[in-house]
Amino acid sequence: MSNKSYSAYSAEEFALDDLFVRWVKHPNDEEVASYWHIWLLNHPHQEETVETARELIRTGSLPYLPGLSADDVSSVWGRIRESLQTMDDVRPLQPDVRAVVGWWYFIRTALAASGVIALIGWALWMQYGPNQSVWSINAPAGQTRQIRLPDNSTMTLYPNSSVRYARRWGDETPRAVWLDGEADFAITHRSDTSSARLFRVHTGGLTIEALGTIFRVRQRPKGTYVALTSGQVNLLLKHQGPIQLNPGEAIEVAAGPARILP
Repeated sequence: MSNKSYSAYSAEEFALDDLFVRWVKHPNDEEVASYWHIWLLNHPHQEETVETARELIRTGSLPYLPGLSADDVSSVWGRIRESLQTMDDVRPLQPDVRAVVGWWYFIRTALAASGVIALIGWALWMQYGPNQSVWSINAPAGQTRQIRLPDNSTMTLYPNSSVRYARRWGDETPRAVWLDGEADFAITHRSDTSSARLFRVHTGGLTIEALGTIFRVRQRPKGTYVALTSGQVNLLLKHQGPIQLNPGEAIEVAAGPARILP
């Protein structure tokens, strides 16, 4: 799975992806929502798969299944029996044998569906349960914080800044932080360059994607400033297409179109 791009993901793979799950569970997160909006515009053939994955996550997140009254249960079982009687591979059998085989088909289908829901629920619990809490680190005025991230990347958090990120990053989950303020990043290089393995920095105005890169991010009242020292980064903006920076380049993203600085 880690060698696939999102364009080849199945609904089940989307439903187990950390960045995708966050989008479904936190639709008001503008940075993540912007990323997936842009991605869907570029991959319209995946809309149906994405919607199926969203439904899997919603179903797996339910704390319980709704209860049924006795009449409802009786009605459901009646429809199941009626459906089983019309199955092509069951109809030719003798009535007593057909009943046994019919029940087997139903039980097997029910167990398979329950297994999918249980798998999605387990994945959500592993990623967002009590043991998978989010670190929130602040650098107060006059202080600078040196932070080692779960993948051994490092960041320098400057005064009056804060950052949030998941306590644990697994091999199959994206690497991402949410920054408010100013920080320097030195990203650990990964040989896997698929979209799911890129390092992402989410700010109020854009998302920065990097892989084995050194760069600075600074949020200012007039916009967000990004300067690239080495490697390469892609910037995903809300109202225009992706922008790629090369070493030595800097960009300032304000309310209007982004512009690369000399």
